[in-house]
Amino acid sequence: MWLKRRQALAVGHITLLVSSLLWSLTVCSAVQNRSASAEPPTKPNIVLIVTDDQGYGDIGRHNNPIIQTPNIDDIAAQSARLTNFHVDPTCSPTRSALLTGKHSLRAGVWHTILGRYMLGPEHVTLAESLQENGYRTGIFGKWHLGDNYPYRPQDQGFDDVLIHGGGGVGQTPDYWGNTQFNDTYYRNGTPEKFSGYATKIWFDEAKKFIDKQHDTPYFAYIALNAPHGPYRAPETHIEPYEKRGLNRDMASFYGMISYIDEQVGELRAHLRAQDQLDNTIFIFMTDNGSSYKPTDAKTHLTKRHLPLAEQYPNWQPNDNMRGYKGEVYEGGHRVPFFISYPNGNITTGDYEAITAHFDVMPTLLELANIPPVNSTLDGTSLATYLKGEQANRSLESKLSERAIVVTNQRVYHPSVKRPIAIAFHQWRYISANDSEKLFNLQQDPSQQNDIKNDHPDILARMRQRKQTWWQEMQNSGFKDRYISVGNDAENPVRLNAMDWMEVPDNQAVPWFIGHQAPAPEWDYVHWLTEEDKYQALPWYIDVEQAANYHVKAYFHDIPAATPVNKQLCVIQVGDKQLSAPVYGRASHCAITLPLAKGKQKISAWFTDNKQSLSKEKAAFYLYLERI
Repeated sequence: MWLKRRQALAVGHITLLVSSLLWSLTVCSAVQNRSASAEPPTKPNIVLIVTDDQGYGDIGRHNNPIIQTPNIDDIAAQSARLTNFHVDPTCSPTRSALLTGKHSLRAGVWHTILGRYMLGPEHVTLAESLQENGYRTGIFGKWHLGDNYPYRPQDQGFDDVLIHGGGGVGQTPDYWGNTQFNDTYYRNGTPEKFSGYATKIWFDEAKKFIDKQHDTPYFAYIALNAPHGPYRAPETHIEPYEKRGLNRDMASFYGMISYIDEQVGELRAHLRAQDQLDNTIFIFMTDNGSSYKPTDAKTHLTKRHLPLAEQYPNWQPNDNMRGYKGEVYEGGHRVPFFISYPNGNITTGDYEAITAHFDVMPTLLELANIPPVNSTLDGTSLATYLKGEQANRSLESKLSERAIVVTNQRVYHPSVKRPIAIAFHQWRYISANDSEKLFNLQQDPSQQNDIKNDHPDILARMRQRKQTWWQEMQNSGFKDRYISVGNDAENPVRLNAMDWMEVPDNQAVPWFIGHQAPAPEWDYVHWLTEEDKYQALPWYIDVEQAANYHVKAYFHDIPAATPVNKQLCVIQVGDKQLSAPVYGRASHCAITLPLAKGKQKISAWFTDNKQSLSKEKAAFYLYLERI
């Protein structure tokens, strides 16, 4: 299957333009040419840690005197620090670019729900490239690029998989009842019960994976759910911040990060004890800006921050950047990125060129002496740049003329009117709907002064760059993703309401269950006890084998055993509706029906109206099994 993918990519993408967006060049090389006859050294191990919703300023080293991150600070001191490193403003788009070397829109990922977060199998992932070249690959934590075949990590190059479902612990695709403590997670697709706190489980399992490899090079992708909300951590890590005057939610957010810091330190010590640290490419990064947002855009301080600002007058939350998670101002997409590889001669220090998440895949492949994939990437290898090699002045020159586009779509259909930012030299161009802004970060790092009227030439060039980029993205296509049904790789298939399609707006999608009430300051809308607000919408499925299917519709997922309290359930496939009784206090109904091969829509709901079969209560989960 891998070879077929690779051949298809070689043909299908040969005409695509690269959008890592060099200002004066249309196409940039994905990986620098290497001598085919050179004998490669021992392949390095790779550890890639990605935290969730931790912003640039949520690290002690980045001018934050309150948060305690001594281990991450120490890693930064021993690493190459990409100080102008950019990602997408939200989770799934960043992860798609990180693992494919392509802009998230070109990878077909622009949202975190609605099926717009599923990474298509036509894209070659970093894990597949490494797997093909003798690496053992493992993921621990958050995937958020599809919960069903063919979008799962085990379908995309990962040998060992331990993940929660969806984009966070306790979201609709996750195992019912998960709260980050003593949860059930999915090991290679099978639920498995664990004891303890989620962050510790991910690191412990990653260490077990590492210890099993012996002489086999490995790729350990530790993609944490923390500190994504709900903000939950062991009390031992929350209390110290509460004692310093932080309120509960901020103390919990910082407590999650301090717990991560401890685990990062333990992992480094483990690698050092195994004598592996020198031959390991070790990366620490985050996926977007901080989710702990201020309310005062001018001072960047919440009411809760103000007393702290008086106590620490030199503290600038978010390192004085404007913008947080979900925003295209600098703080929404500029994140920490630290990389070390002692055996690879990566030079410690600050690297100020504009770089991005889609550079990671080609960089790692070159550092591992692996030929580039046969597809056009938007990223370029930074390997020689990080080694400070004078022979690569041309790459450094190209990077200095680079312009990178960041967008926050989060809608059903992408639009050029959605928020977009272009980073070029010191300039930051921001557009949304019909408004435009231009900032000079050298003079205005907090992006407070719009100077577009003072620089009409720069503004015009930015507009043109945006239109050229958008045309490239449109040409790559914004595909609907269909969940495969009837494939032996996943039978039965479990559908969940976070993947409903044809939604009128984001609020129509029940993505966060709410097994424990979040802190009152938190603004997440949970759907548990609010089910009546949601109307059943269709799932898009691709039936691979025409056959009879056993279909079960659930109000809540199987472990909940929640009674439906309706008389009938209705399954609609295309324009055809079938109904079946719900017996007593049953939690579901069951129907056997034939499904034709091909793409189609299916939806399910419960009702007491035997005449109209009206949509009175949505089925939030649907199981389909080929029989």
